[in-house]
Amino acid sequence: MSQPGWYPDPAGAPNRYRYWDGHAWSPETTDHPGGASPPTAQSTGRRRWGPVIMVIAAVVVAVLVGVVVIRGLQTDRPVADPDPGPLPSSTVSGWDDSSATPTLEPSNIPSEAPSRPLPTATPSEARPLRPCPEGMPISRQPYPSDGRMHGGGLSFPRVSGWDDASGLAYSWAYDVGEQSIPVESPDWYANLVVGALFTGDGFDEPKRAADLVMQCVITSGLYPYFTDREEVWSKPVTVDGHSAWSIRAKILIKDPKLKAKGDTVEVIVVDTDSPESLAMFIGQVNLGDTKLLRTLDSTIKNLRVE
Repeated sequence: MSQPGWYPDPAGAPNRYRYWDGHAWSPETTDHPGGASPPTAQSTGRRRWGPVIMVIAAVVVAVLVGVVVIRGLQTDRPVADPDPGPLPSSTVSGWDDSSATPTLEPSNIPSEAPSRPLPTATPSEARPLRPCPEGMPISRQPYPSDGRMHGGGLSFPRVSGWDDASGLAYSWAYDVGEQSIPVESPDWYANLVVGALFTGDGFDEPKRAADLVMQCVITSGLYPYFTDREEVWSKPVTVDGHSAWSIRAKILIKDPKLKAKGDTVEVIVVDTDSPESLAMFIGQVNLGDTKLLRTLDSTIKNLRVE
């Protein structure tokens, strides 16, 4: 699709329209199409934002902390004051409603954007999407400086040369810890992520939760120009003596600005014996990069349940 204009919201919101500028969807929607075109998400990856956005982030976090306490997500440690990172503009994430998944009503908590724009599907290609749950990834617990990245009841050894990141892209989760490294300009990163999934959001058992997380990863805006998903495996596994489910897939893209053809993505969801949450791991590494794939496999091998 090349013609800019207002089209039915590809995220599936009824009677809502989103603006297509010829390259990307706008973060805003309207029920009165035909007005002035809004700004659209132009970045293709993780961006660093300035002090103004950090002030906005602090205000949003203050509101979200109050809401999440009411929701009652509890883990073994008390929730600490969040450490907001740079805050991108809001987008919508979702999963394919064609699979047998529980009906999830959208939360009233405002969702903060993933760090890459919405997948650039044309109106004719857009599928109805059920919104992913809205968590609070930057609500972090206190963790020791022990050379490991912690989050949601899991940890992995920190990878030398990789940077700590905000985890905002994983907007359906809580207590997200993330390391990333640039792979290709503009802003194409490999990521290693741990966090918590709230069972009340429909992440009620590892197999179904892993499938939902994979759908959220694909449709959240992390993959511009998404074209296809090729599943490598979907199988039960054990993580540090705990039952879990692993899905590995090749996520394919066709972005004219990138040499990258996509990522190998692995999602692992672990039953940590908590009645209120499951633990989540996500690894995303560039397709065909054997060194990054070895890092992913080594990280998974050394996952630890807290």
